[in-house]
Amino acid sequence: MVERIDKSTSAEALLAATGRTREAWRALLEQAGALEWTHKATAEWLVNEQGVDGWWAQGITVDFEQTHKGRLPGQQADGTFVVSKTRTVPGERLDALAAVRTAIEARHGDAHGENLAASYPVVRWRLDDGTRLSAAAQKQGKSGTGINLTFEKLPDPAAMAPAEEEIAAIFEAAAG
Repeated sequence: MVERIDKSTSAEALLAATGRTREAWRALLEQAGALEWTHKATAEWLVNEQGVDGWWAQGITVDFEQTHKGRLPGQQADGTFVVSKTRTVPGERLDALAAVRTAIEARHGDAHGENLAASYPVVRWRLDDGTRLSAAAQKQGKSGTGINLTFEKLPDPAAMAPAEEEIAAIFEAAAG
């Protein structure tokens, strides 16, 4: 299951990258009025007014929302949920991605889009239930290529466990 962001990002890394602790960011955001702001407004304020790198600003914003606004782990700003897992698949980048794509297409049909020339080649599907699935190839390593599978637009937390199971089944089929 997806963890709270404060469990998946180390306090030491946050402090080193931003100069503040998680608690200090929470207090500063609360004092600044972020309880009334959108996700986008909060992240932009962190970048523009506090000089925080965009990646860290997203994490600080999610942490604040989980702590003060009831945002659940895996929940996106639009209220839907996401599940994402990465596994190393043997082979060069496009070959590893093709193996996973074949496994997905056997289960879900043809992809609706792809960008194989991107820095991180990606293939995408829009599924009949309104969710989206993507497969993206990371940099190739010694033992193969990391392939990230992401289900987006999941309607509620109950849909997360079946999505995680589907991701595991896809990786198993690709390895087969």
